[in-house]
Amino acid sequence: MSTKSKKSPGTGVRYSDAQKQEIVDFVSQYNSKNGRGGQSAAAKKFNVTQLTISAWLKAAGVKKPKAAKAPKAEKAAKAPKAAKAPKAEKAAKAPKAAKAPKAAKAPKEGVNSKKGMRYTSEQKQEVIDFVNSWNASKGRGGQSQAAKKFNLSVLTVSSWLKSGGTSKRAPKALVISSPAAIAVPSSLSSKVSSLLQVGDQIRKAEIELQQLRTKYDAIASSVRAAL
Repeated sequence: MSTKSKKSPGTGVRYSDAQKQEIVDFVSQYNSKNGRGGQSAAAKKFNVTQLTISAWLKAAGVKKPKAAKAPKAEKAAKAPKAAKAPKAEKAAKAPKAAKAPKAAKAPKEGVNSKKGMRYTSEQKQEVIDFVNSWNASKGRGGQSQAAKKFNLSVLTVSSWLKSGGTSKRAPKALVISSPAAIAVPSSLSSKVSSLLQVGDQIRKAEIELQQLRTKYDAIASSVRAAL
């Protein structure tokens, strides 16, 4: 191609391989002499867009030269650091006075409350009997009262009651008001009194039976553990 300034080629002009190679060679020679800028110089000289020249360079395998980095300024020599003065030795601390041992707390009445302690069958039975006795007289609340009295958790007392076959509440007997409080014929008053007495006896017998079953289960479990 001629090096003279040309008019802008019309849209859709096809360049021959020789023309493309001429531009590629120009860019390479320019960059080898000046370091960079060959692409923009070729665009001005041959009136071709830089995008087109870039595509031809890539197709020809010519990489765009990187700008040379300016050499780093040499760092000024650092002045040697002054030697640190040795630290003064710390004065030895006086030994701490030994703490007096804390007085052991007296255990609460009933079962020992130390964590991790294994309770004997007799101790468990004592708690179960207390719950049954409380429920027999009060109707309910024996479990929480036993937890307070023996310094145990309610969950522990509950598990002992379940393993011993004892429910949390004592069985309720048939509750019938006195004959005087019920408007019944005089012929039935004696029968009502007899019914109350029998109900009382049944309730006591059921409580005694429950206590016997609990003791039986506790003794049986201790025998099984010893075998």
